[in-house]
Order: sequence, then structure tokens, then C-alpha cells
Amino acid sequence: MGLKIYIDFDGTITLKDVSDYLFSQLSGRRSEVFVKEYLAGKIGARECFLGECQASGAVQIESVEKIVDRQEIDPTFKDFVEFCESHGIPVYVLSDGFEYYIRRILERHGLTRVKFISNQLVFQPVDGTGVFTLLPVFPYKDSECDCCANCKRNHLLTLSSENDIIVYVGDGYSDRCPSRYADIVFAKGNLIRYCREGSISFFEYRTFEDVIERLEKIVTQKRIRKRWQAELRRREAFLQG
Repeated sequence: MGLKIYIDFDGTITLKDVSDYLFSQLSGRRSEVFVKEYLAGKIGARECFLGECQASGAVQIESVEKIVDRQEIDPTFKDFVEFCESHGIPVYVLSDGFEYYIRRILERHGLTRVKFISNQLVFQPVDGTGVFTLLPVFPYKDSECDCCANCKRNHLLTLSSENDIIVYVGDGYSDRCPSRYADIVFAKGNLIRYCREGSISFFEYRTFEDVIERLEKIVTQKRIRKRWQAELRRREAFLQG
């Protein structure tokens, strides 16, 4: 029985929510109304992203690159990846953000080996102008739920075996659902409140150094066991599927 770790990207690996910041900068903050409606439960994730892209209008690729290249990651994340590799622990990044900037940021930090699953962002050329409009594409949407555009729960269930101890690391809105199916949850930001209100046991963290420290204790002391509520939810999901 071993660990399998799933991690959010925006605001967890990165210091900012790259998606929200990118669209806010491109749209002159006009996109922020869609984020507020999404967080208030008035619209779904896909509708939010479509609105943000439309609010951004026509953009230059160079402008997008400059914004993305200013984004920083948790300086201890690379140490975390190396810790997991040294212990043979599989790591997957599950993001409700976009492949375009995730790949670019990971490449900049020498972390192309980290596997990730996300939405996609298509740059559509505006004929003869040298600028582009943005189109979000959602290859991993759930047909029955619009809470997230990229269903993290489905990936977690598909990639995990019955014997895996599932670890989830996150910070925000799109991490609420997968945290209910994880045996060990590391939470910061808004996810802390959600876990407390939902009686989901969790470890609070600030950086991946905190996650390493806790996982090291779990691995060395062999204090690995499943959370029965999470295991029950996973079984129910498989039966319904």
C-alpha cells in the first residue's frame, strides 16, 4: 500500500492564481466579474472561462508571454518533486487552469518531467492583424457537473488503484471536490475553511517544505492508512460509474 499524490497548480504550485491574473491583466480587469459570479455559484467554470476569454478581446502573444513569465512558483516545490522521486511516490498535477501557461512555467523551472492534466487554451488568429483571440477548450469536462471545467475527481479516481493511499494538495475552489475523495489532505487558503466546515481532516501548510516534513514522518513511521469517508466515497463513485 503506497502513496499517490495529486496537486493543484494555480495558487498551490504558483504563488498567484495564474489564470485569474492573466485574464485580469489582458482584459483591464473586466474579466473579474466572471470570477466573482463563479465563486458565488452563479455560473459554472466553463462559462466563467468563456467570459474571461471574451473580456480579454484580441491579444498579442508577446503580451501573454510576458505576463506568464513573471509568475513565480513556491521555491520549495522542486525539493518536493525530488523528495517524491527519491521515495518512488507518483505525482500528478490536476489543474482547472490551462496547459499553455502550466507547461511554460514548468519548463522555465526545469520541471518538464512533472505530469499534469488541464484545460487547453487555443490562440485563434484574427486575419491579417497579427493578434489573437483566446478560446478555452475543455477535453476533461464532466457531463453532469460544471463545478470545474477539468474534473479533478474523475482523474483522481481513474489514475488511482484500490490499494493507493491518495494524497491531495490544494488551496481553493476547484480543490473542494477532490479533497472529499482523498485520504490525506494538505490545505491552505480557502480550502482550509471548506475542510473545516465539511469535517474533512487535513494538514495545514504554507509551502511544500511543510508538506515534505509531514510526508517524511508518514513514510518513515509507516503511519499510512485510508480515511474511511474518502474510501466510501470512492467506492460509491465507482458503483455509480
